[in-house]
Amino acid sequence: MFIRYAIKVFETIISREDGRKADCEPRYFSDFRGDRLITDSHVVQTFETSEEAQAIIDGLPVGRCGATYNEKYAYEVEPIHYSYCNMHGWSDVYPFEIIRVVSPKTIEVRAMIAELDEDFKPDIIPGGFSGHCVNQNKQTYKYRSCPEGQVMKVRLGKKGWKSAMGKHVLSTQPRKFYDYNF
Repeated sequence: MFIRYAIKVFETIISREDGRKADCEPRYFSDFRGDRLITDSHVVQTFETSEEAQAIIDGLPVGRCGATYNEKYAYEVEPIHYSYCNMHGWSDVYPFEIIRVVSPKTIEVRAMIAELDEDFKPDIIPGGFSGHCVNQNKQTYKYRSCPEGQVMKVRLGKKGWKSAMGKHVLSTQPRKFYDYNF
């Protein structure tokens, strides 16, 4: 398991006209540019330590005033436990499990076995080169470990996690996706 830390943002919007409050769904810190706090519904930005995340929180705004409403922000450091590092090859995705953490910038992974659910049948209609699969986002897989699989290193660089096979993305779930339309 590989642990990183994310900043969870809790936003409250207060009407300047009548003082009504509305709590927004919690989101995750992505960036802070100019005077704008940029958040996302999923984790985009992670930190190696909780102290590093807390140092970023110390520089973030606690509120923002607008013409018709005010925003108040509260922050929390949340640990993210990654067990998978799925490989993204163009539009296909292949599941890999994290076997060992070598350093904060190097992990060892191993491919997993993903078996397509027997109930899924691609629905191909005319279009594209030879056909277009309209239900490819409904494909589901059953995952299992492959102990005899080859172990390889994945390293963190300026453009993300990479191995000799290509780009990898840390995940809390294994993911397999086959693009029938490519």
